Amino acid sequence: MKKILVVGTGGTIASKKDGNIKLDSPFKVLAYAHYSDIEFDCVSPFCVLSENMNFDLWQRLIDYLMQVDFKKYAGVIILHGSDTLAYTGALLGNIFYDEKIILVASDKPVEDENSNASANFCNAVDFIIDGAEGVFISFNKLYRAVRTVSANARDEFFAEGKQGDLLSNPSLHRKNILVIKPYVGINYNNYNLDGVDLVLHEMYHSATAPESVKEFISECRKKGVEFSFVTTKSGADYESAKDFENIIFDSTLENAYAKALLRN
Repeated sequence: MKKILVVGTGGTIASKKDGNIKLDSPFKVLAYAHYSDIEFDCVSPFCVLSENMNFDLWQRLIDYLMQVDFKKYAGVIILHGSDTLAYTGALLGNIFYDEKIILVASDKPVEDENSNASANFCNAVDFIIDGAEGVFISFNKLYRAVRTVSANARDEFFAEGKQGDLLSNPSLHRKNILVIKPYVGINYNNYNLDGVDLVLHEMYHSATAPESVKEFISECRKKGVEFSFVTTKSGADYESAKDFENIIFDSTLENAYAKALLRN
């Protein structure tokens, strides 16, 4: 009989709707998935709605997974909330890239007849049994974790970018990272750089950014703050971006954020 380790961390997949959606039981989805030929070992290092994920909880999850004997299991399933799913996926995808881990979330509590919880869980189990390796996200379909972009308001995830270079001895380093998304009328004077270690500036879909960012980059240099652009594009072809340096190409924002935290 094959064994799968199920790690419950909370999220909608562990919640119930009673006036509003709130945490209930971390492994309730297992009652809706029937596998007579698989043994599930269950552990819950913490239980939280994923919008409340933080560095302490990430470290607790990493520490737990570090002591798992992966050879005992056909694979590992992590039950997680959808809001920060792509961030946790990118983090684990860069640390445990040579293991078999599937992060599973849901759009509604499992009791809801329209919930995708059971289907997402079963897709993860079937994927593990089929023998594929790597860190993936199961939400309506399977996505490689380091390429997954956070869901939109319609609960739709999608994949962009590439894996990128593997990190040597990755470990979580707490950093104060300022994430900036461009918009019409952006005023960079609104951003306080005190205590900031790194700025990740997402680019528009065509790998461009406002010209006014150049003065902000100069201010970052004066204060010793590292600055990088992030784009899922493989190049920046527009004239407005010709002088831009430190562009992380072929990367989701989530993966760039995770890698920044995992580098010393």
